[in-house]
Amino acid sequence: METPSITTDRLRLRPVTETDIDFVFKLFSRTETNLYSEDPDIKSLKEAKEMYVRYMKPGSDTHFRVIIELTSTTEPIGTIGFYNYITDYRRAEMGYDLLKEYWGQGYMSEAVQAIIKYGFEELGLVRIEATVDPENIRSIKVLERNGFKHEGTLRKRYYYSGKWRDELFYGLIKE
Repeated sequence: METPSITTDRLRLRPVTETDIDFVFKLFSRTETNLYSEDPDIKSLKEAKEMYVRYMKPGSDTHFRVIIELTSTTEPIGTIGFYNYITDYRRAEMGYDLLKEYWGQGYMSEAVQAIIKYGFEELGLVRIEATVDPENIRSIKVLERNGFKHEGTLRKRYYYSGKWRDELFYGLIKE
């Protein structure tokens, strides 16, 4: 799967490279980034490099992740991408993360809009899915603002933060 480069009014979405490992560490070593994830905070640059190799390095057939950076400064502020991409069914799941300093400024909605457009127009997706913890209100709002519909609740799907957690299942169909 090709890893895209996309530019919006305020953002550039570009492939993650090894030079971004310090940023990967900065983003995923923070508890607020991982609060609604089964993944623990990463503790070292070595773990950040392992994460890059597993999830972010370009060249996978089933997923891609891109850096979200500000066009005004080229400062990386988050990541976004597709995973569980199934060509035969023309669907993929979307995931994203953003540094807390940039929450509430519309950056993630802008990135989500761009990645949706790429998925439908360039990848030929018919369906994009996302799951979210019911307590992650900000993420729910991003999904709903971008046309995703709540399609169900996956009860006690993950165990993290010391308890079993539900996940809300969202979908967006190409119209």
